Amino acid sequence: MPNVEVSLKDMQKLLGKKLSLKQFEDAVLYAKGEIDAVEGDKITVDVKETNRPDLLSAEGLAREIRGRISNDRGVPKYKIKKSGVKLLVDKNVSAVRPKIAAAIIKNVKITQDTLIQMINSQEKVCLTFGRKRKEAAVGIYDWGKMKAPMHYRAYKPREKKFIPLEYKAEMDLNEILEEHPKGREYAHLLKGHKLYPIVEDDNRVVSSMPPIINSQVTGKVDEKTRELLVEVTGHKQDVVETALNVMVSAMAEREFDVYSVDIVYPKEKVTTPNFKPKKAIVSLKEINRISGLELSKKKALELLAMARYDAKEKGGKIYVEYPAYRQDILHPVDVIEDIIISYGFSNIEPAEVKVATVGGESKEAKQAKIVREICVGMGLQGILSFTMTSKEKQAKKIALDEEKEEFVEIANPVSENYAVFRKRIFPELLEFLSRNKHCLYPQKIFELGKTLELDSGTETGTREENTLSIVLSGKGFGFNAIKSALDAVSDNLGIKYTLKESAHPSLKEGRQAKISFGGKKGLLGELSNKTKQSFGVEQDTVVLEINLP
Repeated sequence: MPNVEVSLKDMQKLLGKKLSLKQFEDAVLYAKGEIDAVEGDKITVDVKETNRPDLLSAEGLAREIRGRISNDRGVPKYKIKKSGVKLLVDKNVSAVRPKIAAAIIKNVKITQDTLIQMINSQEKVCLTFGRKRKEAAVGIYDWGKMKAPMHYRAYKPREKKFIPLEYKAEMDLNEILEEHPKGREYAHLLKGHKLYPIVEDDNRVVSSMPPIINSQVTGKVDEKTRELLVEVTGHKQDVVETALNVMVSAMAEREFDVYSVDIVYPKEKVTTPNFKPKKAIVSLKEINRISGLELSKKKALELLAMARYDAKEKGGKIYVEYPAYRQDILHPVDVIEDIIISYGFSNIEPAEVKVATVGGESKEAKQAKIVREICVGMGLQGILSFTMTSKEKQAKKIALDEEKEEFVEIANPVSENYAVFRKRIFPELLEFLSRNKHCLYPQKIFELGKTLELDSGTETGTREENTLSIVLSGKGFGFNAIKSALDAVSDNLGIKYTLKESAHPSLKEGRQAKISFGGKKGLLGELSNKTKQSFGVEQDTVVLEINLP
């Protein structure tokens, strides 16, 4: 989870209230945080919520806490003044990194604490919400050194030169990607593109090469800086605007003045930042049902105000508005969670369960037990892999198009290795084999677990399946061996199956089949040479995967 380092004295200024360390420790729970370490005035807060980039700064933490411990409640109101500055977007960036949002910040008073928070917040927004700069990369510059209008253009690798941050000599764009530490770290984000994006002023003085590095000329911000330009680039306008709102609202908490910038695309104009609140609806009945509380309309509205919502009740429904820097409200239950946080989990009194129930094993659990016994009886070894995984493993490594495959994804994953929920298990078993090539062959493994797919016909938009996957690897294993495993499962469960010809790219042509198993689907076959190579598997390998009815 992300850590945020804050100064207790600075937090007290932002809170407008003097809190002891113990009081702050209790208050930070409202922001889903825990104190991880204390060293003098410096406190490390472990923020447990990765979907709230607005909490990854001292300013964001203080704003959230103030709503619970003071009368500063409801959606924060930030005034945006018009700067009249335009940022002109060239059509040639559309193929590489098409979207941008920006704001100008004036009346800036940068202290050591402010500078540390600004830099740390920038890094954490890029890392978490920005998915390691892929979806959003933030740039902060000394606006006093720049001439309007600004420009967002793309150049050929050898066509443009500038001095990257903390360097003394000019480098062209290719040299930055090959030699600069940040260039080498993030070069993969521009891989395959013939043009690279550049933010520059009207004198063609470079501000940055997003999402790689700022320039030394304008990207060096210190305690003498009085005006800032903040920009965010990415692939989706709503994402870059949310990231900008997070950064700019934190600066507004310091009472800096916020000015808008007109983003002029070839076919449209967008003015940023936009702090217009977002909207949601939740019923009082649902609030009380899920929370187990008996809240009155007045109390529910009060708790929502503490959680930084503006709310009105009408006909049993509560219409809420929430800040533009939040993007984590996807369902009414997210609003209800904030109400419970305001109420205080520790204030909820446990209630005795009054419904008479008889415990018993579910049908699914009984079936799973039988299936595991069948697999063990065949001499298979059971393994347990993570339900969260990567697109690369679930698609690219088994020869599927990573861009066309749809997954249930985490909005802001900490790691790309755990960014999606698996929709099939056998790639995880192949990964297991690749890490155990030193063990004796044959290797015969299975896993019975959950898979998750998108399904617009359900309330959650997802469908969970109980899935069995078997992988056999060793000399001589072919189609008949894995079909025998399917026969054993079918016979013992008393469920008939049918096979049809298939063309899954991870399996050998003519040595694979689609399975219809009790109304559910599956596949089996011999692993193709290309797929074996992608996982580093050397032996003959066959796979079976079926969803259990």
